[in-house]
Amino acid sequence: MKLTAQLVDGEIVVQQEGGYCPESAIILRGIAQHVRKERGIFWHYPYSQGAVLGLVEAAHLLEADLITRGELEERIDNIHNENERETQVRRLIQRYMDDESLPMTPYESVSDNPPWRHQILAYHWAMRVNCVYIAHKPGLGKTASGAAIIRGKWEAGQVRSPETFLVEGHVSAFDDRVWIDEHYAMRGGVLIICPKVVLGTWRDELLKWQGIDSLVIASGTRSSKLYKSGWTWPVHVCTYDSLDILQDNEYDGIIADEAHSLANEDTARYPKALHLRNKAKWVVAMSGTPVSNMLPSLWAQYFWLDGGRTLTASDQSYKRLYFDGSNRKPTPKSGAAELIAARVSRITYFLTMAEAFKDRDTAKVQQIMRVDMTRDQSKYYSQLRNELYADIQSGHVSAIDISTRMVKLLQICQGFIKDDFGQIYRFGSSKLDALRDMLTGQGDLTDRKVIVWCRFRSDLEHVVETLEARGVRTLHLHGDYGNRDRDVIKEAWNTDPTYRVFVGMIQLGIGINLHAPNCVGLDGKPDRCSTTVYYGWDWKVTQLEQSMDRVYRGDQVETCLYRYLICDDLEEADQDGDPIRPIDSRMYDTLMTKMHEAEGLSEDSLEYVRSLL
Repeated sequence: MKLTAQLVDGEIVVQQEGGYCPESAIILRGIAQHVRKERGIFWHYPYSQGAVLGLVEAAHLLEADLITRGELEERIDNIHNENERETQVRRLIQRYMDDESLPMTPYESVSDNPPWRHQILAYHWAMRVNCVYIAHKPGLGKTASGAAIIRGKWEAGQVRSPETFLVEGHVSAFDDRVWIDEHYAMRGGVLIICPKVVLGTWRDELLKWQGIDSLVIASGTRSSKLYKSGWTWPVHVCTYDSLDILQDNEYDGIIADEAHSLANEDTARYPKALHLRNKAKWVVAMSGTPVSNMLPSLWAQYFWLDGGRTLTASDQSYKRLYFDGSNRKPTPKSGAAELIAARVSRITYFLTMAEAFKDRDTAKVQQIMRVDMTRDQSKYYSQLRNELYADIQSGHVSAIDISTRMVKLLQICQGFIKDDFGQIYRFGSSKLDALRDMLTGQGDLTDRKVIVWCRFRSDLEHVVETLEARGVRTLHLHGDYGNRDRDVIKEAWNTDPTYRVFVGMIQLGIGINLHAPNCVGLDGKPDRCSTTVYYGWDWKVTQLEQSMDRVYRGDQVETCLYRYLICDDLEEADQDGDPIRPIDSRMYDTLMTKMHEAEGLSEDSLEYVRSLL
């Protein structure tokens, strides 16, 4: 077989001569995403560095002669050189991670607080490469590290002073039904992409740590945001869901905060983030929870980061290499986790709180409190579960209907149900009784500040109502509050000792410090927060981990207690004769499995790099 490749208008065009068979077609089709074939012999691949490496690997697997024309040969050499440079930097960083006696030059900051050692390491790592994933657990100062990296890149000449240029009106690159009016765009500078809830945090932290002014582009009409997109500020801050406004901008650097938001390449946000990334010279991904949905969720994040150099340029080839089963339910092959950890270790800085602060005695203690359902809860749960099971067996139920009824099962675990018209019906809740007993009267948590996370808005309202009726002063946070309200609530919780319980929606447990490090009680003693109760949770492991780390911060000095309220097994047996386990209990087990898998990836990555030394 002979493969002749060249670059044509942003595509790698490969002419295949000979070797036409299903096996070769599978390998060649798996080189990149969105492959098309022309006249049976020409393969067209969107250009990426990973696609180039994939082509080289495919030629090796097929024992084909690969002929590269034009600048493609030079690009292959450049890609191999970049991989080698990243590997050398990674080994160097590991030496400094393992030997804390080695001196390091700290980065400059306008703050009087000196950076932690791991922040200095992250800075020096990012300054020496064009892409890196800072996978530090929440509370380790990723935002401050990002601010330092921006300043360092700027002073090193890796960021140009922003300038404007005129863009004629055109059809959107992402939706041909949308027209983009003529406007001024910007080239140079840095873009920070983040969830809405941390927009203000980035603006404040950039100014606090490095004295950098930034422009937040998130609110207002579409036309006003388009107008702002051309303003020549050194840093633009935008949400993942507003990136289409910036499609004509050409940033030198991009920081993707909470980069697990890019774990699904099929979302509307992903091609917009990738479009901007492909124009940038350097990028930094940040997340304390990169493994958002088991190992398959890593591919899209790393493709955004380095174009597929680490985990291949196509989701299909990634799954073919490391997983068995269908694309919908891939199962890791034996040793896949270790192999993936070795691959990502070259450009990933995993770090836990215990690793960052080896001399501290802070820890996470998790407790499960199982409560029996009330008679009404048990009756309604069994009835709905049996109906759903029968419908699934008969095949007369859609996936949407299954999902809806699963949510209703979860609501019953909480002591209410919401009908199809939005009407809420309450009945006795054993979880609410247990929560009230531990937070009032002679309860074991009445002597401290406590955070309570809820899954449903109805739960939040009922918990607040119940506690305040017992004289407990509370603060609460739900989706109707804007960033300004959020900041006021956070400040009150962290400074006012009279507030004893903070009740929040678990979806909002991100980018907000709630450990009250400077709060002083009426007796003059510290009144910090280190206790969290989970009244409810969702399927997303990122939500659980992020919410846990609202109190588990870099300056936390107390052991953090996490208590989960879980419904106990029902007395009724299921179709196999086993006790019925409520859905909230099954969800908890799944979340713990996902968290342990993420921890294993971090440990395997470090061990692999140490083996190279």
